[in-house]
Amino acid sequence: MKRVAILGVTGSIGRQAVDVISRMPDAYSISLISAHSDTDSLFEVARRYKVPFVCLSDGREITAEDLGYPCRVFYGENALLRAAKEAEYDVFLNSVVGLGALEPTLIAMEKGARIALANKEMLVSAGAYVMRQAKTLGAEIIPVDSEHSAIFQCLQAGIGSDVDRLILTSSGGAFRDIPLDELDHLSPERALAHPNWRMGRKITLDCATMVNKGFEVIEAMHLFSMPLDRIDTVIHRESIVHSMVRFSDGSTIAQLSEPDMRLPIQYALTYPRRVPSPTKSLVPPYSLTFAPVDPMRYPCFVVMLEAARKGGLFPAALLAADEVLVRAYLDGSIAYSDFAPIMERVLARFDASGEYDLSDVLYINAEAEKYTQSVVKK
Repeated sequence: MKRVAILGVTGSIGRQAVDVISRMPDAYSISLISAHSDTDSLFEVARRYKVPFVCLSDGREITAEDLGYPCRVFYGENALLRAAKEAEYDVFLNSVVGLGALEPTLIAMEKGARIALANKEMLVSAGAYVMRQAKTLGAEIIPVDSEHSAIFQCLQAGIGSDVDRLILTSSGGAFRDIPLDELDHLSPERALAHPNWRMGRKITLDCATMVNKGFEVIEAMHLFSMPLDRIDTVIHRESIVHSMVRFSDGSTIAQLSEPDMRLPIQYALTYPRRVPSPTKSLVPPYSLTFAPVDPMRYPCFVVMLEAARKGGLFPAALLAADEVLVRAYLDGSIAYSDFAPIMERVLARFDASGEYDLSDVLYINAEAEKYTQSVVKK
């Protein structure tokens, strides 16, 4: 039986991971769970599955007595890091939002666990560093994001030297059909109405602006050792084709499925095996449409590609800036048309090129956040 650690168990990916594992009780068990602040949901999962290691990362104290059964609990300073070091697991699912699980994931690599990666920030901010560590340690990273899982699956059809291009798909998000002259007047509620997926507020808005797709391009560069000029992005409204790989012989292999994250979560656990999934199978007929990304509608995506071209810590700076801009947009402090110009100012503000270590990542993250806050206030 394989033991699975789920960091971010109360979020969308974490909850679906619990559902997936609960359907394979003879093959997988949950050995570690973490949450930042949702103690009710954390405790409910812990009690139902008698999870032996439980972590709360917001600083509040929890005890085994709170849970009502014998277990190890972690709370307070560096709770996630301590949990990663002391808990026992074979698969480490990082579905935490932000950089809080970066170092714990590196610890899990050192312990020889398979990394099921559903965290964007880790590779966007420190992709070169993380992948160097993974290579040094011989660590296995299986992507969980639907687009990167799709590419990973398609790559099984050939070898690395056969790959011509990676093709990421994007639904276009909530802004895809809004007239351009109305984008600055949308309510946050409309911006959060994703046409195809149900997700958290930040990622839903990042899909609307296509900042998220810029993050995914950067992730793909690192995960699959692919230069930017060999990664394409297309608008695919139906969210049936999750991504494609074109090979040197002219063949294009695509991964198609219903938009259900339980499939890539399960594949990250069972790879290279495929087992019956709770995801509903596609039944023809269905329509597939593809269109280019409109830079006038999605100027943030253009800025994200510029950060990808610059490399270094420029993507990390934009990651921090985006956190501030999303909050400012949702509280009405800025309009959609403010996103891209502020992001461009962040790129121009910092000298973020060259080699870096983890301390540099944390420094640029903090400085870019402070600078973006100052720009928003002005």
